[in-house]
Amino acid sequence: MKKISVAIRDFALPVPRTGSIELHSGYGPAPMTGQQAHVIAQAMRAEEYSNYRAEVWTSQSFNTPDYQFVVSGRMDGVFDGGTTKIEEIKTAFNIEELKKKLITNPDHPYCLQLKTYGYFQYLQTRVVPELSFHLVSMRNRKTLDVPVTLDIEEYEIWLQLRLAELTEEAKVIEASTKRRKKIAKELEFPFAQPRPQQMDLLQTVADSLHTDAPLLVQAPTGLGKTAAVVYPVLKESLSRGEKLIYVTPKNSQHSVAEETIKLFQDQGHNVKSLTLRAKAKLCFKAEPICNPDFCEYAKDHYQKVH
Repeated sequence: MKKISVAIRDFALPVPRTGSIELHSGYGPAPMTGQQAHVIAQAMRAEEYSNYRAEVWTSQSFNTPDYQFVVSGRMDGVFDGGTTKIEEIKTAFNIEELKKKLITNPDHPYCLQLKTYGYFQYLQTRVVPELSFHLVSMRNRKTLDVPVTLDIEEYEIWLQLRLAELTEEAKVIEASTKRRKKIAKELEFPFAQPRPQQMDLLQTVADSLHTDAPLLVQAPTGLGKTAAVVYPVLKESLSRGEKLIYVTPKNSQHSVAEETIKLFQDQGHNVKSLTLRAKAKLCFKAEPICNPDFCEYAKDHYQKVH
């Protein structure tokens, strides 16, 4: 049985997806702006309550017929003694608005994350813990506590749906890995007769992939650096079932990498590529404001994609 590690943030998502692109969507990394307030809140909790522990690691395994999913994360705060209480700290400029969002949407990723921590505790002790959000205002440091109820039967219905989703995702990833490894075996240099300097560079890059030392290359314009660098790295990454990330300092330079990938595609290799550019250049709006109140594309984004 294959073991797959999943972070709580990636695990605790609604099935099917719901929500819009906004500051507290619950998808992706937490906003950086609230980290200091978060740490201060934990310190104040620890000073006020002797039974409080911050950043408590927890993990649980879930088995399906094909995979073992190991889900883990850190609980913001745990109050020991009597009935255990698990607390998640969330910061916002408008905590009343965030409170309303959490109360009216029990499948919000924040809520599912807190319930998942509670379910882990339940599996370990067979006692349902108390769950609560501790909301901290970044405007005036005021706080609100929002209790959350963990219904075990309801949670386990969601859990089975989420594990089924993760199983399908894992199968898609395995198929992609197998496809990449097959391409790696057949991948050839896009030029029939590479220049001698190209061959030297190609071999140097290939050798460097099996060391821990960084490689800095300086070569004249027109040598064919991009192909000589991309080919050995692409072949190596595909052989591992992985992707190659090619970063350029300017948008104008990414076209060289795109043209090199097209050379492989013209040879019949089923190599796929995706170019990521600045959000401002991708946005359909005159000004990128990722807020459902101002942008029809941000509104209900996650269920649209799902």
